[in-house]
Amino acid sequence: MATLFEGLPVIDPPGIRPQRVAHTSSPEAPARRAGGPYAILKRKTIMKKKDIIVEVQGIVKTYKSGFFKPRYTKALQGIDLAIHDGELFGVLGPNGAGKTTLLNIIMGLITPDRGCVMIAGNNTCDVFHRDTRNVMNMSSGNPNYPWALTVKEALNFYGMLYGLWGRKLSVKVNRLIELMQLEKYRDIRFDELSTGTKQRTSIAKSLLNDPKILLLDEPTSGMDPDISVKIRQVIKRLHKDLKITILLTTHYMREAEELCGRIAFIKNGNIAALGTKEKIQRMTSSKNMEEAFIELAAD
Repeated sequence: MATLFEGLPVIDPPGIRPQRVAHTSSPEAPARRAGGPYAILKRKTIMKKKDIIVEVQGIVKTYKSGFFKPRYTKALQGIDLAIHDGELFGVLGPNGAGKTTLLNIIMGLITPDRGCVMIAGNNTCDVFHRDTRNVMNMSSGNPNYPWALTVKEALNFYGMLYGLWGRKLSVKVNRLIELMQLEKYRDIRFDELSTGTKQRTSIAKSLLNDPKILLLDEPTSGMDPDISVKIRQVIKRLHKDLKITILLTTHYMREAEELCGRIAFIKNGNIAALGTKEKIQRMTSSKNMEEAFIELAAD
C-alpha cells in the first residue's frame, strides 16, 4: 500500500509516457490499453457534468527511488474516471495496483505528474484550493491517532483542527459518537481499542467536516471476518443515511461486490475494467466476481 509521504515531485524517466485511450462510440465499449482487454472507459460527452462530483482525467504518477541508479515505479498510467454524486464507488485491485495513490491524488495529498482532477466542479489542475479539500475527507485502513487520547478527546482535537469550537464542537462530537456507536468507548484511550473500534473512530473523524465526498482506503484491511462485516454495515448505513458520495478502495472481492454500485478494477496503474459487477462478470465470462478478479489480475 502506498503511503501519504510518497508524493515528492519526480521527473519521468526517458520513454515513460501516459497511456491514454481514445474514446469510443459507446460509453461502455471495450478499449484496448495496457491494463488489459476488458478496459471500459466513459466518453466525456456521455455523462452530464452536473451529475459528476469527482472526475479524474489522464492521471499519471511515477515514483522514483535511489539516486545513483534510480528506479522508477509507474503507479498510475493515464487514469480516466468519473464518479456520480451520491454514488458508492469501488476501486478494486491487487496490492500495489495504485489504488491508494489514486485516492491520495483525489484528496490533494499527492501531486500527479500529469493529469487533472475535478472536485464538485472545481478544477484542481493548477492549485488545490482549501475550499475544495473542505468538501472531502479520508479514512485510512490503518488509523494511527495519538495513543494517549480517548475517543472523545481525539475527535475534539481533530474537530478543532477543522475549525469547530465550543458548543458546536461538542454537539458534533457527541452526534458522531452516537452515529458510529462508540458511546461505551468515548472515554477509552485509542491504544486500548480493538481494530474495528479504531476504524469506526477513524470514520467518525472523517465526518467531522460534513464532507460531500468520503474516501475510504481499504477500511477492512487486516480485520477478522466478523469485524469486517460490522464495518461494511457501518459504510452501508452511512451511505444510506447521509446520502454522501463514497469512494472505497479494497482488494477484497466480496467487499466490493456487497457495497459498490460500480467498480473500477485497477491493475499495474491502469483501469482494466469498469462497470457494475454484472457487467464485469459478463466481460470476463465469469460465474462470479471471484473468478472475475482472478481473470483480471492474471498476468
